[in-house]
Amino acid sequence: MSIGTLGNDEEIEREARRLVALLQLGVEEALFQGRDLGLYVEESSYSFYAFSPDSQLWDPLSSDTTFRQRDLPEGLYVSLFVEEQPVSLEPEDDPQDIVPQVAIFSSGELLPFELVIEREFADLRYVITGEADGSIELISEGEDAY
Repeated sequence: MSIGTLGNDEEIEREARRLVALLQLGVEEALFQGRDLGLYVEESSYSFYAFSPDSQLWDPLSSDTTFRQRDLPEGLYVSLFVEEQPVSLEPEDDPQDIVPQVAIFSSGELLPFELVIEREFADLRYVITGEADGSIELISEGEDAY
């Protein structure tokens, strides 16, 4: 087992696999419930939102234990690209202004994205890609990848 600066590489894999599972479940939920969902990502956390047609705002799914906000373990960080463009992960000052960077449409489709989870000073990183057709893939990169 390889040990990173502030934790082990299994921690990165666990977090990446958790996020993939949540995204896949989000695609299914959006399709079955007929409502748009979204993933909002900050440098050290992520959370899911649902679009409210009535208020025209994104409401956090904080009361849903599955889609609650999740903080990344210390030392892990993410970067996000949507439609091949880098996305700022600075938090919004006003929660009313939050718009998820990754849209999960009620049709089961996704806004194409690439999300990278890595640890500073470590060679291993995990890349999660989402395609327009709703498919999600996890790829490990680095010298410890298998």
